[in-house]
Amino acid sequence: MAVFRILSLDGGGLLGAFSAAVLASLEKQTGRNIVEHFDLITGTSTGGLIAIGLGMGASAQQVLDFYRKDGAKIFPKTGRVGGWVRTLGNIFSAKFQPGPLRQAVGEVVSEQPLRQARTRLAIPSYQAVPGRVYIFKTPHNAKGRGIQDADIPAIDVALATSAAPTYFPAHRVEQGGILKGVFIDGGVWANCPAMVGIVEAIAFCGQRLEDLDMLSISTTNFPFAIGHQAKGWGYWGWAPKIIETFMFGQIQAAVAEAGSLLGKDRFLRIDFDTVPHAYTIDDPSGVEELISLGIAEAEKIGNRRPILERFLNGLTIERFTECTAQTG
Repeated sequence: MAVFRILSLDGGGLLGAFSAAVLASLEKQTGRNIVEHFDLITGTSTGGLIAIGLGMGASAQQVLDFYRKDGAKIFPKTGRVGGWVRTLGNIFSAKFQPGPLRQAVGEVVSEQPLRQARTRLAIPSYQAVPGRVYIFKTPHNAKGRGIQDADIPAIDVALATSAAPTYFPAHRVEQGGILKGVFIDGGVWANCPAMVGIVEAIAFCGQRLEDLDMLSISTTNFPFAIGHQAKGWGYWGWAPKIIETFMFGQIQAAVAEAGSLLGKDRFLRIDFDTVPHAYTIDDPSGVEELISLGIAEAEKIGNRRPILERFLNGLTIERFTECTAQTG
């Protein structure tokens, strides 16, 4: 069987500028479209925005411009007084309004239904009621969820996967005027969706493990430790650390599991270690530096060579055959 190539994109808010810069640089270096060289793209939160943008036909450069042009609109900064007001208000409601995010995402993915994607997509989210993990999919398999998701506008999927708790309100998805569900950020369970991609390829795309090859791109990383003082922490001690703890733990597990299953020759991880908290998911001031870091990683010979040999090698994919009837 031919190699089945998977692109996996981590979550991380504006840190996604790093991932988008890696991909835009690779497209520029090779003159080849990312979407034409991956049989499956999976992305969570900001990675989901990138995945959907690419899948619906945007170039990696167009997606990168989204971070550069719209980051400050989506995550507006305030003065010291305004910052305290927002912090207090965040106790009772979301920190940011979804309007600017929807408008900016709409310029990249428009209102096209998911079925029009150019390659298979698997986008993690979480459905608030009944309380379950949820993966939005293109209709590439009759036993998967893609049939029922096929007509959902791509912009709704993008907003569902990126509705980060405390940052944005949960996103309501409707079909034909009927509520399909209320969704929050897929990062609550799959901030690194590498294993989502592997399971999707084997269980729903009919692939063998030995035929998979994955490119996994992070949103940067930094040395993380909880500290011995955690032994006596209560709510207030854990509050500043709990989200990072969950995110780092899940990412570390997913990367280790995917790497163990695929091996170093079939799992390529693009990452960069920064100074702790040098960049944050809602600070637009770091976007340009993140872009520079992403371009630098894409240009490293140790990354560029295997990417050109294994992924952007000119062997383009065949678009999936759309399934229209549910089976089994």
